[in-house]
Amino acid sequence: MSDNRYIDKPYLSIAYLINDIERGRIRIPSFQRGFVWDRDRVLYFIDSIYKGFPFGSVLIWRTRTPLRIERNLGPYKLPDNEPEYPIDYVLDGQQRITSIFGIFQNIIAPEKNEKTDWTDLYFKINSQESIPFCYLDSDEKPDLKKYFPLKLVFGSGRHKVTRDMDEEYADKIEGLVDRFKEANIPVERFETEERKYVATVFERINRQGLELNTFELLSVWNWSEDFDLQEKFREILEELEYFDFNESKSDLLLKCCSAVIKNSADPKDFLDMPSDEVREKFNEIKTGIFRAIDFLKTELRVFSLKLLPMENILVVLSSFFASSKKQAGTVPEKQNECIKKWFWRSCFSERYRRGGKNIEVDLEEIQKLKNGQDSELGKKINIPIDKNYFLQNNFRMSSIATKTFILILADKEPLNFIQGTKISLEDVLSQGNRKEFHHIFPKAYLQKGLKEDSDNQINCLANFCILSRTDNNEIKDSPPSEYISKISKDKILKSHFCFEVLHELLNNDFESFLDKRASLLFNRVRELSQLPQQKSEKGKRTS
Repeated sequence: MSDNRYIDKPYLSIAYLINDIERGRIRIPSFQRGFVWDRDRVLYFIDSIYKGFPFGSVLIWRTRTPLRIERNLGPYKLPDNEPEYPIDYVLDGQQRITSIFGIFQNIIAPEKNEKTDWTDLYFKINSQESIPFCYLDSDEKPDLKKYFPLKLVFGSGRHKVTRDMDEEYADKIEGLVDRFKEANIPVERFETEERKYVATVFERINRQGLELNTFELLSVWNWSEDFDLQEKFREILEELEYFDFNESKSDLLLKCCSAVIKNSADPKDFLDMPSDEVREKFNEIKTGIFRAIDFLKTELRVFSLKLLPMENILVVLSSFFASSKKQAGTVPEKQNECIKKWFWRSCFSERYRRGGKNIEVDLEEIQKLKNGQDSELGKKINIPIDKNYFLQNNFRMSSIATKTFILILADKEPLNFIQGTKISLEDVLSQGNRKEFHHIFPKAYLQKGLKEDSDNQINCLANFCILSRTDNNEIKDSPPSEYISKISKDKILKSHFCFEVLHELLNNDFESFLDKRASLLFNRVRELSQLPQQKSEKGKRTS
């Protein structure tokens, strides 16, 4: 049976809209965002309908093929559609439709634990205010001679309320009902079974307001009866929660997908791919991401995404570790060393800071490495820094330089200053915050003797180490000459790049300490990057 109402009329009445929703004909696709309007937004919208103000049209996509995954209409789970009727999916206007349905219907009960305080709106019968609508306190029993519930506008229950009213008040209620009964909702409808066309329309609509991110767009592209990209990504995000993944990292996961499937870091490069190819390779993609994270943890002590200096490093590694095999083989030693060298050189050069072609170049070279071919991965990366890198960059958890510096410290497997016990790096670095990183020359001590404008010097990287809060509380603001005497083992100082600056620490010589420790740290840069000293180029970088 065909329903041509939209062909004959470019609008819907509120009664028709409610009826179609209650019968399951109007539905919300899974790629739509949820209902986000608050009570005030709903109130002003209903007032606009009441006063006949324009409020925009609703865009409907009609299809005879239902989607396997759908979204609730706000707090309401929609009933199944009658099989002989087509389905109208809302592409634009979901907030308005949900508001209208929630305010005026009283057939479908909301799901448990859903917020519905915005649905109980009342008409103030004798109001002289510009907006004659209001919400009442939840525990307040409304006086129906003063407040008329909008849920009764299209229900038979209103006559029980109006029959005992003064004629003047009853007329006001009937006037209210007439306005909402006569209100029309502008509707634009198109009918197609080509879902990519729908995705394009949906993207264009959202570009006019809140633009779709690539993840949402690809979720539209990859509809399937047995595969939902959003659902699969949610599963991965839940499994990787320990690595500080969350919904905001969906775009990063998409880059990893693109790197595995198309050897490109731009997810839009595989928008034109058949969706079944994405589905077929999804386990390979997942394997690549998880093995890449394992490599970062075990080989480079990156225990949180917060401390990965550049997220695109994960993209390149996922491409290398992707595999259709369930059991991963051991990475050959030469490949392992090559990847680590590339990692450090990329971090020190801030290779992906501005994106560009470097990611594509490295994806190509790491595939050569994976396939046993001659690879230039990391070989031509210039590192334009010297010891000033550790003097001119301040300790800021958000900067590439600080994250890289932290990984240098972690690579040394530092010991607790006072206790001499091994620092649990996974516990410390998984937090990805500043609580376990402290000044070697305490800030409070230095501020007593240095100039007011010396904060940059006090907070430079060379003055920081990984230190437990227990040790830090014991040191407090005492000078190094006092607390360093409590450290009995050279091994402790060596684990913090401090053994060679013991003299400066005992003499509280801050400036000489910074200069020498910065040199020690830079020597470690050379070792990790496998750079011959004569080939280094001096320069300065701040971040």
